[in-house]
This record gives sequence, structure tokens and C-alpha cells, in this order.
Amino acid sequence: MSSANPGFIRWYIRTLRRQYKQDKILQQIKRENPTVTIEEDVKIINQKNLFLGKNIVIQKGTILHCGGESWSDYRGKITIGDNCDIGPYCILYGAGEIEIKCGSGRAMGLRLLSQQLDISRQREEGNDLSTSAIPLKFAKVVLEEGVWLGADAIILPGVTIGRGCGISPGAIVHKNIPPFKMAYAPPARVIKSAAPERKSEEG
Repeated sequence: MSSANPGFIRWYIRTLRRQYKQDKILQQIKRENPTVTIEEDVKIINQKNLFLGKNIVIQKGTILHCGGESWSDYRGKITIGDNCDIGPYCILYGAGEIEIKCGSGRAMGLRLLSQQLDISRQREEGNDLSTSAIPLKFAKVVLEEGVWLGADAIILPGVTIGRGCGISPGAIVHKNIPPFKMAYAPPARVIKSAAPERKSEEG
């Protein structure tokens, strides 16, 4: 029987260490916030910048990046108020800060982005458009009380969504939404039939 591949063993040990570290972070958060439910495969980066209220549910596969890295000048924070529900496989990038107020809900696959590449600024300063040379734009994202966000919606930096708003699935929100309004994604349009055309019968 051939011996195990040393490269695979090193990779496997590193994977176990990362998983152990993430499990420790989640257990610490659960101890400090006993009314918070965190499901499996949730990843939280820089938990010291995460502030949680009561009765929060964070569902499977969600990523909460709370900033605090050198590329963001160690800024960033994610604050989630009481009675909020974050659906599965959501991504919250909080280097520019994210604030979610009480009673809000988010469906699966949502992305809240408080930072993005600032291509317009780079074009003003020079012609180098390589990803590493483009500066980042940081701007706070705020969800007021009772906001509902549909599946796969994307909220861009600097956006405030007003109290009681609803955002349809698949919407890309790049400007503020007033309270108690609905924002819709462009619906699908029927262009032509997908069924094969039938030849008319003669006779």
C-alpha cells in the first residue's frame, strides 16, 4: 500500500486548523449571545467588529466579513439589531460598515456590499486599471426597521433602505429607497415561443 501524499496531509491539517478556529469563533459568539441562532457553515471574519442584538437567526452558509483588515485601514463593522433573520448563503461585506436595524429579514443569496472598486476615481488619477491598482470606495449601508430583502438582491455601498421597505428578488439597489416603498427588479419578458412551430396540415 502506497504512503499518503505529504502535500495532501499538509493541506488537510491546515483545513482542520482553519475549521477549528472558525468553530471556536462561533462558539464564543453563541456564549456571548445566547438568543442568537447560528447554523452550520457560517463564516465570520473579525468577530470583534460584529455587534448582535437578541433573537437573531443566521442561516447556513452565510459569510459575515466585518472589515478590520489592512486593506480597509482596519475600519469596518457589522451591527445587527433585534429580531432579524439572515437567510442562507448571504454575503455581508462590512469594511465600510453595515447597520441592520430591528425586525428586518433577508432571503437567500443576498449581498450587502459596503465597499467596491472605485473605477471612476482610478480613471481620473491614471490609466492603470489592473485590479490591484484600483482604489476601494467605502460607504455605510443601512437597513432601517422592518426591511424585507428578496433572494439574490444586491445592495451597493452608501445605500440606506428606509423603514418598512421591500426589495424584490434579484434587484440591484444603488441609491436610497424612501420608507415604505417597494423596489422591483426588471421582470422577465417573453420574446418568442420556445416551442417548435407546427406545420399546418394540408387538406
